[in-house]
Amino acid sequence: MVQEMRESLAASGTVYLAVFEGLSVSHATELRGHVLEAGGRMQMVKNRLLKIAVKGTPYEVLTDELTGPNTVIYCGDDPIAPLKVVAKFAADHNLPPVKAGVVEGALVSASELEELAKVPGRTELLAGVVGAFAGPVNELVFTLGGVVSDLVFTLQSVAEQKGEAEAA
Repeated sequence: MVQEMRESLAASGTVYLAVFEGLSVSHATELRGHVLEAGGRMQMVKNRLLKIAVKGTPYEVLTDELTGPNTVIYCGDDPIAPLKVVAKFAADHNLPPVKAGVVEGALVSASELEELAKVPGRTELLAGVVGAFAGPVNELVFTLGGVVSDLVFTLQSVAEQKGEAEAA
């Protein structure tokens, strides 16, 4: 179990701790599914085992937070999406917010995580970047399309005028 936790920690760039005491099995399963869809993984852990797993890793700063029942959320490429899911679930079910986390090796408090949960996720940011690039390109295409149309109408008009001049 400790080795599995160490491997999960090593594969994660970001880890969050949350307390979901009293959560029904169906709600826990629902939350686990949402976290998985967001690119994370959720695991209920024993503090004693997690303390052993984090020893000598960048996550060792979590040791003081390991009191009471804890759930670990391991994040993949996008550290924001799983946090948003957990924060929304906690708010919707009157649960305490995520209590701590380690983001890029730094311990992050609950209040900082609440603010971080408001930041747009990776897909939202990528969509914004694509939109920012696509807007000017679309305008250029539209403008060039208008220039080409004007050129075609001008050439057609000249051809008609030449046709009329030859007929006369």
